[in-house]
Amino acid sequence: MKITKLFSAIAVLAFLVTSCSSDDGSPIRPDGGSDQTEVGKELTFEGTYEYGHSGMPIPFEFAKKTITMKMSEMAGSGQGDDVYNILTVYKNKEGVLKVVAKNAAESEYSAFFIKNISDKSVDFNMDYSFSNEKEAIDSTYPTEGQNAPDHSNMKFGWLTLYKAGESETKITLPVNGKYVFSSQGHSYYYDFSNEVINFNGSYDMTVLAHNTSTNKILLQGADESVAGKYYVAQLKNITENSVDVARLTFSGDNAKTEAESEFAKSEEVGANFSTYTREGDSSESSFENLNGTYGSAIIYDENNEPLAQYVFKIGENNEAFLFRANMTGSGMDDFASFVLSRVFADESKGQLIYKITSSTGYYAGREGQFLTIYVKDISATADKATFAIATKDGSTSVAASKGDVIGKTLEEAKEIQAPSADKIWNLDMMTYAHQWISTTKE
Repeated sequence: MKITKLFSAIAVLAFLVTSCSSDDGSPIRPDGGSDQTEVGKELTFEGTYEYGHSGMPIPFEFAKKTITMKMSEMAGSGQGDDVYNILTVYKNKEGVLKVVAKNAAESEYSAFFIKNISDKSVDFNMDYSFSNEKEAIDSTYPTEGQNAPDHSNMKFGWLTLYKAGESETKITLPVNGKYVFSSQGHSYYYDFSNEVINFNGSYDMTVLAHNTSTNKILLQGADESVAGKYYVAQLKNITENSVDVARLTFSGDNAKTEAESEFAKSEEVGANFSTYTREGDSSESSFENLNGTYGSAIIYDENNEPLAQYVFKIGENNEAFLFRANMTGSGMDDFASFVLSRVFADESKGQLIYKITSSTGYYAGREGQFLTIYVKDISATADKATFAIATKDGSTSVAASKGDVIGKTLEEAKEIQAPSADKIWNLDMMTYAHQWISTTKE
């Protein structure tokens, strides 16, 4: 039966329905038309009304002589429209309409029931289909008891349809506002609203639909730079302050169809999820709370005696990067150092830039150059942080003998990128730059 297509499409939306007919085990019984009056061959109202399941409107077009289930306008259905030609309209003493109609493409008859017709909405019952017109004409009107949804027997009762553009089932996303993701010294954000999602201030995406079952969001590029592109984003692990987000991009001639198909799937999108934190609710502290001496883990010698350590002095009068070592056997001391003056900070990138005002030991001779430092994983109390001294070519040392590996100018220093997340210091005394060094405040 053609009406099965509509129910199958609703099933895609997690409604899990199919059609039913007069031989489905619980038929609607005929009453011989004793409580109905024929009122004509046409509907007295027209318009497109929508059932807004899961934020995905299912349109029904009511015309004088037809009722059309506009399957083609359901995202991801991949089906054509179902058209029913109206044969006769009846009304019972409660004013409920019975519309007897025949499928335009197949030998299927339906008794559609309609009530509470207004400019904004209409109640519609499409539970019953028959093999011939007489059964449809003689079918009883649903009572409230019969009308109660019974999905196991494929009865769905009265569906309230809202006039297109008037739907009370508005798209309401589970998150709103700005959520930020930071990694490797870079930050990205989504700014969510129920109508538009902005990515990183670069472009807007119009919200077309939201499936509350999968938390997938169907999006269309709204700016000229993303015209013709469609997206499917998915949300999971939603908390008060954070959400995991993944997104797929579709472009080309079939972008819309492919995006709608992905949107309709129950499986997760095939993209990596990243955790975005609500702006202002981050569990991490800010640069301004970095204040003190932050030391790396200590390197020990073969006799388990302290041998060396790297130290970052931050937020003090004389900021510095120090190589502390026990080279004489008399204890740990500052063996090489940069004395630093902060000249630039970009917290969104986790970037700090210092002018070197003094250099000693291995680092001697770099006065006037610029040191690029990245910071991440600042604890809420700012007693822990992870630092990296970034270099132009990935050099693992900034000793003077390494030559041109740090910024000669401020602008050059700004362009030096953070090391990738997998570049982690492994307590090697000679290999420490362009690696992430975890530290604890002394």
